[in-house]
Amino acid sequence: MKILIVDDETPIREWIQFSIERGGNPEFEIAAVAESGNEGFDMALKHQPDVVITDIKMPGMDGIELMKKVLEVSPYTNFVILTNYAEFSYAREAVTYGAKKYLLKSELRGRDILSTLEEIYGEIQEKAGNKEKDCYSNGYLDIFDCYYNLDNKEFLEDFWKRHGFRPGELFLVTAFEQRDGVRQKEVMDRLVGERKIHAIGPALKNRSIYLIFQAGSGEELTEAAEWFSEGCRRENLGLMVSGHMGKGLASIMEAIEEAEKMLRYTFLLDTGYLRIEDAMELLPLDRASIKKNCQKILAGILYEGEEVIQEALVQWFQSLHGAPFADIQWVKEMCIQLVIRIEEICAAHIPDFSEEHHQDMDWTLKVCGGLCRNLVNRIYSEDNFRYSQSVRDAIRYIHNNYNRDISLNEVAQYIYRSPEYLSRLFKSETGEKFSSYLMSYRLNKARDMLINTDMKIYEIAYAVGYTTPSYFSKMYRDFMGVGPEVTRSQRNTGGARGMKADS
Repeated sequence: MKILIVDDETPIREWIQFSIERGGNPEFEIAAVAESGNEGFDMALKHQPDVVITDIKMPGMDGIELMKKVLEVSPYTNFVILTNYAEFSYAREAVTYGAKKYLLKSELRGRDILSTLEEIYGEIQEKAGNKEKDCYSNGYLDIFDCYYNLDNKEFLEDFWKRHGFRPGELFLVTAFEQRDGVRQKEVMDRLVGERKIHAIGPALKNRSIYLIFQAGSGEELTEAAEWFSEGCRRENLGLMVSGHMGKGLASIMEAIEEAEKMLRYTFLLDTGYLRIEDAMELLPLDRASIKKNCQKILAGILYEGEEVIQEALVQWFQSLHGAPFADIQWVKEMCIQLVIRIEEICAAHIPDFSEEHHQDMDWTLKVCGGLCRNLVNRIYSEDNFRYSQSVRDAIRYIHNNYNRDISLNEVAQYIYRSPEYLSRLFKSETGEKFSSYLMSYRLNKARDMLINTDMKIYEIAYAVGYTTPSYFSKMYRDFMGVGPEVTRSQRNTGGARGMKADS
């Protein structure tokens, strides 16, 4: 099993390498060691490792971006993420994208590294030993060997010949993402029946099954796929996607990979049948508008009424349903980030709140929407949400006027309260001084502008209510830990990920 180590800290790289070598497992080979995400990606392409151990926060390409890029070209690569406590939300995010496990740097021990690698190695061996398991009436093949022998023409020809593939006949590859694994075998046997269908999978990284239909004409293939899909829909088993038709062995693996990519629609659709032709006709999303509405939701959670926020959430998630293929990954990232940001707001304002850990979460649009609505309900519950109308009005005024020089006196006058009274009330309910809250809100807005716009730094300073750019830079550095120029430089590298809370 080939291993790639990627970390910008020399002591960490050396410790991991030493721990693996000292473990003495002859099956573990350190293929390469890289000092950055960019170098790690190059090494991954060159050595095709089975496992990549990578830091999550690195200059340039970070660990999440590295993982996504590698999985696009090598979908069976396993990832282990290294993180710190402060980066836990990123680690959770990495797991949702396919990371096998994350390890805390502060608690990194040699035996933890070895046990993680042994677990992954065991899974790989189990899959490899399961190549031709007789699961369905027409047989059940594992695509694992094919994936690693794409350049071996003789192997591929023999593999497909042994399993009844007819090279001179049209074929259609569809992918099936199951939802009910308990009834899967029973239902698949019943639906397949006597039809000539090659069932392939599940692949290493998911629960997908690939079905290869063969027939003399495209009409026959379409009819067979739709018939099978209707049966899956009746049984409420999951989503079936269909790619292009082809002929011959040369294009079969490409067709399987196309069907694999189409399964990204499982994030949007729980069940049903989707053809690639239909997916390609979908209009692109208005990303800027969706992102703006997302920020409005986050900014309004603490002062808008619950009904307003819940309705905004429903409309926001509904706007994502018709996403074309090119937008699906972006939609998933936005949804997961929204869940994480609302969780962080809960943690800040609900004393007994404990973060949900979604390592095993089967993320879908429906799941993300349900989590967000439940979290907002907790924020507004009678026991946890105690902001008075005066404080809500003050917060609303800050959010609407942060871009100019406002003061406690001005806000107090607006809500018909004395400055002294508002100051005491604001601190007692929010846990922050009025001035601290205003500064935090302004600087978080500035951070969003640095990441998402091309405005110059001095323009951003004026836009968030600072009259002196140098003073803005000092306050930003003190609050964020890095200067605005650093945040700006990270914009296109993946180093500044996520959405900062507007609170």
